[in-house]
Amino acid sequence: MNEPTRLSLHDKVLFEDGSHCCLVALREVRYFETFGNYSKTFFPEGSLLIHRSLNYLESRLPSDHFFRANRQFIVNFSHIQNVHLLKDSTYSIVMSCGKQINISRRRSAAFRELLCL
Repeated sequence: MNEPTRLSLHDKVLFEDGSHCCLVALREVRYFETFGNYSKTFFPEGSLLIHRSLNYLESRLPSDHFFRANRQFIVNFSHIQNVHLLKDSTYSIVMSCGKQINISRRRSAAFRELLCL
């Protein structure tokens, strides 16, 4: 079975939520949140529930722009507004829309490695 094609940050993606379709530039997506076998996609114009798992999305998204923060979220680096170091050496990020997301302990080292000089 072939690997899914990685998308570019410059691509536009068609999201389908039942009978509702929306064409969104991938760079506009703030984050994805898991809802069972579905994922909710958040972007400036709103959000859509799509029938794709975070694992599938992670395999398609450009890894230099999107980061798996924990089991529930994939975030777009471009929409991170603030980063806070927590007492347990993990991170909490605040997205441009105000949503706060904690980076899991397991993913915090990778987050630090990607963003620190």
